[in-house]
Amino acid sequence: MILANEIARFADIFEVLPVSVMAKDTGINYSTLHRKIYNPKQLNLNDFDLMAKAMEIDYLELVKLAHKAMAKGK
Repeated sequence: MILANEIARFADIFEVLPVSVMAKDTGINYSTLHRKIYNPKQLNLNDFDLMAKAMEIDYLELVKLAHKAMAKGK
């Protein structure tokens, strides 16, 4: 989906993939992950790596979407 440009915003990922599922798959606490998703500046490279592995995509795709969100202030 991300590679096919079907997901335009970082937060849109979690409209398709629930935060609770991502939290379970990555081992990141739900509340922490939820906070970081809606404030991508708080995400670190390990977070991106864990999420990318759970989604089976290149973590740079997630970084690009998060960077785009930060640039727009969203």
